[in-house]
Amino acid sequence: MNHLIPTTSPATEPKIKLRPRTMLRVFPVRPPVTVFVRASQCQVTVHYHDLDHVELHASLYAGFGMRLVVEQDEAGVYVVARRRRLLGLLSRCEFTITVPTYCHLAFNLTPGTVRLQDLNGPLEIPPLSPQTIPPPLVTIPPTKSLPKQRWDQLEGGRS
Repeated sequence: MNHLIPTTSPATEPKIKLRPRTMLRVFPVRPPVTVFVRASQCQVTVHYHDLDHVELHASLYAGFGMRLVVEQDEAGVYVVARRRRLLGLLSRCEFTITVPTYCHLAFNLTPGTVRLQDLNGPLEIPPLSPQTIPPPLVTIPPTKSLPKQRWDQLEGGRS
């Protein structure tokens, strides 16, 4: 019996294991409310519940390269994670947001991933950019219209 047993050697293990910097914030809200998330290199997971508060669980990996700002006003909750110029190349973040079912969501991720959990009902996602019609490859000049008497003759000849 030849079974391959995976082994880990010290050479293959990462030398530095980065622990994420985590935080939990809870915001009491009333309808209507919107949660705005703007971030780079981010993964957002959204859960729904029937309570009147928004919970934000944030995990910042290599958090020294990222600046996180979380605020609330009468319109909603704002989450902004900006990467710093050079140090931010190593950074990424993960957010788990638990929101009331009546909450509006707005994301601006460059790039990022959004996962919706426990969705129950319709979901409408508008286009990412307005539809543009590409120019034609060949431009065909407009044809000259026939004089009215010519159209009458053509229609009369079909009957």
